[in-house]
Formats: sequence, C-alpha cells, structure tokens
Amino acid sequence: MAALMARDLFVGITTWNSATFLPHSLAAVRRHTDERRTRLMILDNFSTDGTVDVARRFGAEVVQRRSGQAAALADLFNFSRSELTLLLHADVVLLTPQWLEVCARHLTSNVALVSPEDIGCGPYTRPHGRDQPESSFMLFRTAAARRTRRWQWRRRFKLRLPYRAIDFNGEHITYNLPRRLTEQGLGWTAMRVHTSDRLAAPIYAPRFDAPMWKAELAMYRYGLGNFYSLDGVVTHYHNWFERAFEEVEDDSTRTLPEASGGLPLAFLKKYTRNFLDDLAYGSVRIPEVRG
Repeated sequence: MAALMARDLFVGITTWNSATFLPHSLAAVRRHTDERRTRLMILDNFSTDGTVDVARRFGAEVVQRRSGQAAALADLFNFSRSELTLLLHADVVLLTPQWLEVCARHLTSNVALVSPEDIGCGPYTRPHGRDQPESSFMLFRTAAARRTRRWQWRRRFKLRLPYRAIDFNGEHITYNLPRRLTEQGLGWTAMRVHTSDRLAAPIYAPRFDAPMWKAELAMYRYGLGNFYSLDGVVTHYHNWFERAFEEVEDDSTRTLPEASGGLPLAFLKKYTRNFLDDLAYGSVRIPEVRG
C-alpha cells in the first residue's frame, strides 16, 4: 500500500454553498491521503456561505468561476498534473485509507477510470444509469484519460473560445465517458452501490400532503445516502442533495422543486444529520459487503 499511497494525486472538488458538508469531505481527504503527495483544489461557483473559508482552512487551493457542474469538473481535470486525478462532489466522504490502494490497482492496462455505477440514490434505483459512471467520484489515470479530451467551445468574457476538455456534456454529465474511452481503446471499472441499513421504524414522516413522497425512503438510516465498494472494501459515502440542505423545522412543509424530486427539506435534513452525527462520533454504520 505504501507504494500506491506515494503516487502523485490530484483531488478536485466542485463546490457551491457547500459549507455544511465540505469540512467533513476535506477532513476525510486529509485523513486518508498523503498530504505530501496530494494537491487539493476546489472550484467554487462563488459561494456565499463560507465555503471558501472552509477550503482554505484545510489548505486547499481555491479557484472561483461562474460554472456549472460539468464545466467545473472539466476544468479541475485540466488543472491536474498528477499521475492520478480524483474528482469529487462536496458531499462525498472517504471512509478508509485503503480507498486509493483498492481503486488504483484497477487502473492498469487499458483502464483509465474507476467510478460508481450510476444506478442508485438511496433506495431509489436508476436503471438508466446502468453501465454508466457517476459524477460524484471519478478516479482517473490522468495521462490515459487526457487522450479522450475533445475540442469544445466556451463563452468567456463575451467571447466564444475553444478549449480541450473531457466530455462531461452527456446526459447526467458522465454518460458520454464510456464512449469516449472506447474510442481511445480505453475502459473503466464500475464500483458497487449500497444503501445504508434498513430500519424497523422510519426516520421521518411528513405531516402534510407531499405528493411525491414515498414512505420507503424514510426506512433507511441515511435516507438517500449511498456507500460504494470495490473488491469487498467500502471506500466512500455520497450524501446526495447537499446543496439543498437547510436547518428547517421538523414539521416544515417546504420541499424541493418538483423537477428536483419534490422531497421534503425536513427529510433531507434528518438523514444528513444522522450521517454527520454518526461521523462525528466515529459510529457510521458501514454496510457489510462481499468482494
């Protein structure tokens, strides 16, 4: 493991008003990587909630640009000059120092990417994401993945300018990647997706008519949060919807917009707090998985 931990690693995280989860994400990066060999950067979409201060407190480089998720991920990849490049969302928490060893041993031969298969969001199943990578965690073999970059156009300072970037312009950001990798004789390895443990009683029940609510969602300790594994090792957790987190009252009737799922904000708060509280006390309930 020591040899793999010594590899040059670039970690890039996209942020936008991410101050709730980002301290935990960055703390995990610092705890489970070799800081001497790791370059840590966030690309921030001009947050107004202290996100940038959090990033600087952890020694991360900060770049601020008006940018959507796809463009931010592409820019972060282009900043990397390391052998390996890890791109993360701000609500991803690494759970073990083994994550790099486990993932990097798959980045051999023609494999240029390790990422979860985009098939789950808590107990929700997403059949459209089968055989597709998920954008919250992407570990690239940088030199190989760089071969897939394409010339694209971007508007900067009212000018339409060409630039080369990985193709994050597909459905759900990442769905063009398998095709672009194949075009270069490359492939990717999919990680397994796991829910948190199912409980005997719900963690939340709306006290109002929530048309898009499904009671099954509240039967899981961490709600929509997912764990991910490779070769029998659970490597990380993804919370989902961290940008929608608000400290609303338990009986709040506010919901996400219908286009974003229409879920009650009190439910998002409840399962997020369940995970963060367990994380703070070192008692995260990590699922048992097989290799």
